[in-house]
Amino acid sequence: MSRLSRWLRSRREKPARPLPNAPPTPYDHLLYVPRFEECVETLLEQPFRLADGSSFYASYREIFLGELYRFPSANPAPRIVDCGANCGVSVVYFKQLFPAAKIIAVEADPAIFALLEWNVSHRELRDVTLINKAVAVGTQPVTFHREGADAGRIHTLADTKEHITVPVVSLDELLCEPVDMLKIDIEGAETDVLCKSERLQNVAQLMVEYHSFGDTPQALHELLSALASNGFRYYVQSQFCPARPLVDHSSHLGMDLQLNIFGKRAEQIATLQDDTPRCGAPNQTASPQAA
Repeated sequence: MSRLSRWLRSRREKPARPLPNAPPTPYDHLLYVPRFEECVETLLEQPFRLADGSSFYASYREIFLGELYRFPSANPAPRIVDCGANCGVSVVYFKQLFPAAKIIAVEADPAIFALLEWNVSHRELRDVTLINKAVAVGTQPVTFHREGADAGRIHTLADTKEHITVPVVSLDELLCEPVDMLKIDIEGAETDVLCKSERLQNVAQLMVEYHSFGDTPQALHELLSALASNGFRYYVQSQFCPARPLVDHSSHLGMDLQLNIFGKRAEQIATLQDDTPRCGAPNQTASPQAA
């Protein structure tokens, strides 16, 4: 969950407002509708079902306007593993970037997964495999805390809609073949699955959200060590960190630090050129539809 999502969630019980100085989007109206109500919007001129207007607004800004997941590939049909696909905004973006991409999209929340499944099916997206499991270490089912939008997680969540048991899939089961892009946004399980993986050598590029929970020891050093030992050069962006952390002990949903970490291999820096057309903001006017 990103900095923008976090800012929106601070207004959980009241209508949100656009970020100061943020350019308008076709979805600004979603900031004024009740939270956690399923609806249908238009994305790339097709219906798109979503679970929460504010979360979709945040995802659209970051994925389509900011192109957070943009990556270069010499392969016109790159293999992409999307861990934490939510309703499918990232899947639609990847397919817009590389129409022939082969995608594995994993989402743990069964209610959110149903929306993901509908969005992929309605668009008739080919070569997209959907998995309704939690990416985790081990083989035993885990307790998943449903939040109703994009912040459901395995780690304890105080403000939760429901506690459910879900099956798991290991990261290595998803990395049996070479992967051009690995995206991980699994709300705190990322360090365990990456550190236990024995197949990161199959990954060319990755983007992972790191979540530090205030009630557990930090493990950022372990995650970065796992990336470095597998040949990645990494880049770190702050998503949430108190402005004065030595005196400000604020947290969000139990997290005291959140980072975006990107990884690529040194040999790719000089050889891979980003010549894919920019997705950017779709040239469209969003129109709400009846769910």
